[in-house]
Amino acid sequence: MTDYIATVAMHQPTWGTFLEPAPDLADVEHPHEALSIPIRGGHHADLRAFAGRSTVFDRAVARIENLDLAYEDQCSAYHYFDLFCQVERCRQELTRLVDVGVFMGGSAAILAGCVEPMGLELDLVDVNDAYLRFTHERLRRLFPRAMNRVRIFHGDLPTYVATVLLAEPQARALVHHDGAHAFDQVVKDLSSLYYVRDRVRGVAIQATHLRGDIAHLNFVDAAVHAMFGVGVKYEPLGANFPPDAPVTVPNEWDGNYFLAGAPEGMYLPFDSVEWKYPHPSMELETFLPVKADPVG
Repeated sequence: MTDYIATVAMHQPTWGTFLEPAPDLADVEHPHEALSIPIRGGHHADLRAFAGRSTVFDRAVARIENLDLAYEDQCSAYHYFDLFCQVERCRQELTRLVDVGVFMGGSAAILAGCVEPMGLELDLVDVNDAYLRFTHERLRRLFPRAMNRVRIFHGDLPTYVATVLLAEPQARALVHHDGAHAFDQVVKDLSSLYYVRDRVRGVAIQATHLRGDIAHLNFVDAAVHAMFGVGVKYEPLGANFPPDAPVTVPNEWDGNYFLAGAPEGMYLPFDSVEWKYPHPSMELETFLPVKADPVG
């Protein structure tokens, strides 16, 4: 389904551009319905479990908890808090946060809470414009004063790198990757960052514990090791589930499940990784999507 959405999206005139916000969503009670976004499990991360550890995080959580809005999260509260801690730790070295694969704004809400107090920018990147518009509207309701520093980019990560980061040598970014989880697309996404590695502090990559139907090739951790070697040093992010956890069993929607004993995510600082791929002779264009004939 993700591949279908991406293929269709590439033929939209907005592909590879920053989208304008959708003002007609401002007065809509349920933006997900207006954008035809289904809510399946309805999972909400229990962010209150980390109360009292950071005033910036607590402030963001209070706004998230108090906003009456229908949504679901795709990460655990542990992942969101660990992501926040990575941003806080290297905030002095950053100018921008980049959230790739926004879904319904779970990670974006945490990152947007860092924009004002830390003086950062936030770019939201997704192949699905409906998710981008929902997330932007959610952030507008949460942090209205920060929205002049938030942009929404319609495209995949290689397209964002080629269109935006490559043209901005002054940028210093931390990238959160929770986009397509297929092995080949994750390799393309990480490969694109090789060409702007001087302006990316590191990448926090989610779903390294994910498995599912073989058709989806959900091997994010394997892609990380293909890029940086089997012995790559990383900081584990998020939850780590025991073998008897319900989420270690294929779910009812798409057969996805989580590996027991594996970290939910990994943080890789780019100042310490050794790039095993791509080869220095390869060019960024190699990893950009190729526009096939329109679908349907």
